[in-house]
Amino acid sequence: MATSIFKKGSIEMLTLLMLQESDIYGYQLIQLLEQRSGGKLTVQEGSLYPLLYRMVESGYISGRDVTVETKHGRKRSRVLYHLEPSGRARLRELKAEYDQVQEGIQDVFKNSCPIGYGEARVCEQSGQSLSAASGEEAFLRPCPRSGLLAPAGG
Repeated sequence: MATSIFKKGSIEMLTLLMLQESDIYGYQLIQLLEQRSGGKLTVQEGSLYPLLYRMVESGYISGRDVTVETKHGRKRSRVLYHLEPSGRARLRELKAEYDQVQEGIQDVFKNSCPIGYGEARVCEQSGQSLSAASGEEAFLRPCPRSGLLAPAGG
């Protein structure tokens, strides 16, 4: 599951992205997000609706009350959300920011030692720990990518 800090900032962008295709009800947005992410991204109604209200206040989207008939023949009022021109501009802005952050994260991974580099290892012959944590500073070696010293073993 996506970490909430990344997800929280992405929901606005993804909502605007889906609204550019057609006008959508809030509950449909929740279902589409989960469906299109293969279940990796979910959002609760209690999180989405306050975001939708803020986006309406900001002028990025508009909402129009629509009366629909339920399966049981009852009339129900729902809000149909629509992407406004300022929302299209906001989507471009958020996508550019997202691309920049994603590129920065990839650069950090590319210029760092691989995950697991420097984890404690055991000498196959003696069975002793080869990590710097055991006080064996001689076992430090530079990471081939970053040049930073880490315990030998990665």
